[in-house]
Amino acid sequence: MPDRRPILFCATGVTGIDGGIASANRNVLAALRAVGAETGRGVETLVLTETGGEATGYRTFAGAKGPFALATAAGLLRSGLVVFDHVRLALPILAMPSFLRPPTVICAHGSEGTWRLRPSSARAYRAADLVLCNSDYTLNRMGKHIERFNGVACPLGLAPQFTATTTPPPISTEAMSLQAADGVQRPLGDQVLMLAARMDAGEQEKGHRELLDILPDLAARHPGVQLVLVGSGSDLAPLRAIAAASPAAAHAFLPGRVSVEDLERLYRKAYAFTMPSRQEGFGLAYLEAMNQARPCLACHDDGGADVVVDGETGILVRQPIERTELLEAISRLLADPALARRMGEAGWRRLGQHFTSTAHQARVADFVRPLLNKDH
Repeated sequence: MPDRRPILFCATGVTGIDGGIASANRNVLAALRAVGAETGRGVETLVLTETGGEATGYRTFAGAKGPFALATAAGLLRSGLVVFDHVRLALPILAMPSFLRPPTVICAHGSEGTWRLRPSSARAYRAADLVLCNSDYTLNRMGKHIERFNGVACPLGLAPQFTATTTPPPISTEAMSLQAADGVQRPLGDQVLMLAARMDAGEQEKGHRELLDILPDLAARHPGVQLVLVGSGSDLAPLRAIAAASPAAAHAFLPGRVSVEDLERLYRKAYAFTMPSRQEGFGLAYLEAMNQARPCLACHDDGGADVVVDGETGILVRQPIERTELLEAISRLLADPALARRMGEAGWRRLGQHFTSTAHQARVADFVRPLLNKDH
């Protein structure tokens, strides 16, 4: 008799929160549902951080870790495959003998598998049947920190909430205005540098401060330049204070969190996407910019380098970030609109070839499908 035990997906968040993991989860869940349909299995989804219960189609726990862990342990006993979106959710597998445990997959995103690796997380990664690393960069870094784990690179794709463009879009001429850091509502022009990322006071490695630091010099060279830093978090207020005190406060905009629709409008308005981050396992925001045919600035020796091809789809700068190199790299893009356009269109083509939602879902499905027939 065919095995019809369900697939269990244990997630920190899927639709009710922001962030790269939740965005990636939308593709992972679509892939699991496709595999479930192929094999006659249902997909049960447990979501730790969200609310809404049955109205969402998931079991939600509003951040209650104890009940979530109990539901996970019960699910392990009745499922034919279990997928965790984060290693910290997978710790219950360590309490279960391997011969009782269903095939288990853990998604790895970056820091939790390398410089923030905990001993219990390392044990969970080694216990998993498969670890889906979000990039070659993440896989290689994890290999230096964790012995004997079964990891593969499974690059992410554009999140399904973003509409894939069918041709490389030009810079939008739509009238948009935001409040600048000097308190004045100002229209956005045609030299908008954009960064969209969370603002976490405990990290500060996305590049916000470095961009604000060079903004006065950029504005002196390119009077029309404007820097739009989209995102929210515990570092938003300090960043707003830095921007307000800058001689280039009229050129800086920190609108906080925006809707998906407004985020797409800002990407369409952007001249370039500048995120010199040193903490990306992959960097989904680069894909969102590439979908609008925008050149990207990222860092060498980071997951962004798996996405952005230096000199072809954007520019990579070295770590640690050197002020002059960053200033010259962005100045080069601003001074040469034709170059910026060529890089943006090359990035748009690269997205279509490697990083669509469909491509990501197909990669996940191809990796998990063989585990459904694995003997335990």
